[in-house]
Amino acid sequence: MRWWPRRRKSTGPGEAIDQDGVPVLAKAAESFQDLSQLGTYLAANGIRVVDPGVPLANYASTAAAARVWETQPSVRKVVDYIARQLCTIPWHVYERVSDTDRRRVTDHALAQLLSQPAPHRSGARLWHSTLVDWLIYDRWCMHVLPSADTAAGFELRRKPARRFHVLADDDDEPEALHLISSRGPAQVVPLPAPYLFDHGYATVGADGTSPMDTLRQVLAEQAEAVEWRRSVWKNGARVPAVIERPSEAPAWSPEAKGRFTAAFSAFIGRAGQAGGTPILEDGMKLVTVNAFNPRETQDIEGRKLTDAEVASAYHIAPELVGAREGTFSNIDAFRQMLFTISLGPYVTQWQDVLNSMLVPLLAPGSNLYVEANLEAKLRGSFTEQAALLQTAVGAPYMLRSEARAVQNLPHVEGTDELVTPLNVVVGGLASPRDTAPDALPKGRGRLA
Repeated sequence: MRWWPRRRKSTGPGEAIDQDGVPVLAKAAESFQDLSQLGTYLAANGIRVVDPGVPLANYASTAAAARVWETQPSVRKVVDYIARQLCTIPWHVYERVSDTDRRRVTDHALAQLLSQPAPHRSGARLWHSTLVDWLIYDRWCMHVLPSADTAAGFELRRKPARRFHVLADDDDEPEALHLISSRGPAQVVPLPAPYLFDHGYATVGADGTSPMDTLRQVLAEQAEAVEWRRSVWKNGARVPAVIERPSEAPAWSPEAKGRFTAAFSAFIGRAGQAGGTPILEDGMKLVTVNAFNPRETQDIEGRKLTDAEVASAYHIAPELVGAREGTFSNIDAFRQMLFTISLGPYVTQWQDVLNSMLVPLLAPGSNLYVEANLEAKLRGSFTEQAALLQTAVGAPYMLRSEARAVQNLPHVEGTDELVTPLNVVVGGLASPRDTAPDALPKGRGRLA
């Protein structure tokens, strides 16, 4: 790519003035490898472009991030893990009645939209695609549209990250959305608008900074390692050895040498005799060398290292994605930390967007707010839940008929009453699983 700075008028040998009247260094031509280098040159030399819209470097970064998602297994593994965990979180709508009273709302358009955000697509799949945009490009956007096919009367439509950019003012504050469409010219929508969007930090503008830019060197090393291993196996290198032919052996004719080379290639290549034992002639010897070791082509450790680097970049414990071996105890600890320390900030940022942008659109002036139901993701096993509920209630909490239904047993008359052990009364023992103390007074949880 070659670009010539536009010269408006000259102020002396080798000097030029741009359209803003700022002297710049005029050269015959500058060579740039991509749009990002061109954008860097323009910014470094103070050259402003008339109606720049979105910086050209943003388009190059968007295309590069898309290629990484398609070609890098480590990125897809970690990003898909996070997106799958987040997209299945249920959202609840509450009304703040007072400082000490909350009421869950299920019949409002806001709650109905969150439970069914799109008419012909599951909510989990829609949020999964949006979250992948967020994790790959560091920005995401959804359009709030009227719809007659949903109970809420509205629908959420994802705007792919490759088709929108956030335009900012001089203070990097969002002021408009630059929407790209294949059906017509691009549109600039001033804010506020019926859109939900969010973006991360960027050194210039408000388009976010893709983590792929930060991981570029690590991912490039992994790509080179894969390319090298593929070349090694493609060339048929299976045995780290060379064939030595004694110097006193009779001279080889071109026909004999070609015949032996073709025969030996059948053993080391992909022919029907591959993996067999070659027949040597003229006192030849198969001598092992250390120049090549098949062990070096085993890429398990290299892939685990890349997985760990990508997981760390997204603040996820490498043990959760198989990048590092763990024990049962620390895996269980990481699982409990997943929705608090690791994914908690993602949930909070996502929740803030819904409360600051979606609630004013669908419930202006109300006391409604949206909250992620993380308890649904943090529930333990059945035995853990049973022990916790029994301790919290202080008495059995299931009917005998309910317990029989869990085991798919037929209903029995007289099992619809809650059975309370005699050692559990109000003011007595905290749980039927406890034992009565020896010095417990009469009438306090134990028969006199």
